[in-house]
Amino acid sequence: MEFGPKVREIRQKKGFSQKETYNGIISKSYSIEFEKGNHKISTDLLIEILDRLSMDIDEFFYINRGYLLNPYSDYIYRLSNYSNFHDAAALKKMLTGYEAFDDIVNQVRCAEIRCRIRMIENIKETGKFDPAVILKEDRQTIQEYLINIETWTLQEVQLFGNTIEFLEFSTHFELFRNLSKSLTLYMEYDKGREIFCAMLINLITQSIKHDYLDYAEVLNQQLRLLSTNYKEFFHKTISFYFEKVISFKRGSRSDYQEAEQILLTISKLGQPAIAKELNALLNSNAIK
Repeated sequence: MEFGPKVREIRQKKGFSQKETYNGIISKSYSIEFEKGNHKISTDLLIEILDRLSMDIDEFFYINRGYLLNPYSDYIYRLSNYSNFHDAAALKKMLTGYEAFDDIVNQVRCAEIRCRIRMIENIKETGKFDPAVILKEDRQTIQEYLINIETWTLQEVQLFGNTIEFLEFSTHFELFRNLSKSLTLYMEYDKGREIFCAMLINLITQSIKHDYLDYAEVLNQQLRLLSTNYKEFFHKTISFYFEKVISFKRGSRSDYQEAEQILLTISKLGQPAIAKELNALLNSNAIK
């Protein structure tokens, strides 16, 4: 794909000259042809040029696509929205689009979407959240994919976080051990911290549900370490809630009311669905 014409458009709208943008990176003659779409440049050089324009490469790609998400981000955005609103019809339509491809990544996405559909339909029918209704082959597809990953990147971490509830609980430990090797590599990367925090929240939730309180406590400490930025304030709030739940389940009755106050605040801040899910964690018995 030729990026030159879009770089020229952005440069001109920001009021930068060609010299300010390209000096020391590529020659004047090359930059002229680059902006016409006649020359290509390496990713490293593109990043240098965008830095001169005060722009991140992810934002540039987003603009260059006409302010459209990349395929993976579009998948996550739609999956999250449809799932949060329990829109099984939209998920089924989405599933049809991915079933046209038979590569392993799309097979995993189809398995994840089918799991969401079956969970939503069961909730509407019975009012219960029951991972047992998902298809065994879909669980196996996701588990085998994750188990075979040698080097985890953020997409695998996000997949694990989004499907933890569908996987066999016994696999959680091995999978987290494998992905945790990558955790320190993303400590300074905002998007990475966000994905790891979301994954840890789901993993802690499952650990508490299964009464693995010591394990949940260790994971919660890691969540606290990642939630150092004001952007992770929500994650830190959930971490504080987990602390109170763990303490309550160990016998501290006074922490129950503090946990309820946190849920009330979350609900008042416009997240009643999340508060309801977390309340079920506080008042449920451990899964044996």
